[in-house]
Amino acid sequence: MVNILLCCNEGMSTSFLVKKMQEVADKNSLKVKIWAVSEPRVDTESEEADVVMLGPQIAFLEGKIQERLNNRVPVEAISAEDFGRINGAAVLKRALTLVKNHRAANA
Repeated sequence: MVNILLCCNEGMSTSFLVKKMQEVADKNSLKVKIWAVSEPRVDTESEEADVVMLGPQIAFLEGKIQERLNNRVPVEAISAEDFGRINGAAVLKRALTLVKNHRAANA
């Protein structure tokens, strides 16, 4: 199971992306949990996350959020293009790649 946390200003714009990502995961029989929260909740909500993906509107906080999470999990901003197009497949693929690379680096 891979836990993917999406984070944006209010946690609402990412909810559409969560749905699309889950559809792609289900179609491909991938065991994932994907949920979205607002930025102030990322510290507590990330405790079970394997990766944190940020909405482009808060991409400028990537470094600060990475520090707040003590580099425990990868944190990366979603590309504005993928976010705008609600490209669940691309965002899911990127999130899974980040988790794989993080796990390999910490093995």
